[in-house]
Amino acid sequence: MNTFLQFHEKAEFLRESSGSTNIESTLLKAVKVLALFHIPHYVCGGFAVQEHGYPRFTVDVDIIVPDVEMARDKLFMNGFKENFGSRMTVTDRETGVEVDLRPGGRKVDPGPLTFSMPTLAADTPQILTLDKLISCKLSTYIGVGVHRAQDYADVVKLIEVNRLPREFGIEPGVRGEFHKIWDGLHPPAEPV
Repeated sequence: MNTFLQFHEKAEFLRESSGSTNIESTLLKAVKVLALFHIPHYVCGGFAVQEHGYPRFTVDVDIIVPDVEMARDKLFMNGFKENFGSRMTVTDRETGVEVDLRPGGRKVDPGPLTFSMPTLAADTPQILTLDKLISCKLSTYIGVGVHRAQDYADVVKLIEVNRLPREFGIEPGVRGEFHKIWDGLHPPAEPV
């Protein structure tokens, strides 16, 4: 079974070979700014999926913070610019990579769950735990449906690559969907 370090190395290889290392440099810049102002964070979205073992492409960074407005203001003052049309997205002036800020403790889109509330301000990326990441992705998929098919696909691949058990610690509000996916990946053996 792969370790978190091995998954990280594979994710870095993906970013290097696909020419998307600017995603990681933008993330590092953003979390350093947040840490400077003692703003806790979690990294979620495609970057977190990569770090948990599913090497898929992503074009932006998703960060959960306690206060989106405060985080935006501090990022604006430190190398990021406003995205007109979105009060939750900023863009790195150097790389052009967008950072989507998500509100901790608030609903995950129209799904049944809320985003985890980050409590640690750190200048290194605090990747959302696998159970919380899968729970958030399932909540978004349940709430939005086919328009968030990538979230569903991420969950399928994360179950496979991490060889997760059916009783993995998924939030109760989305556990039924997790079991449905898990059962689909592990059909009962046909009698001989």
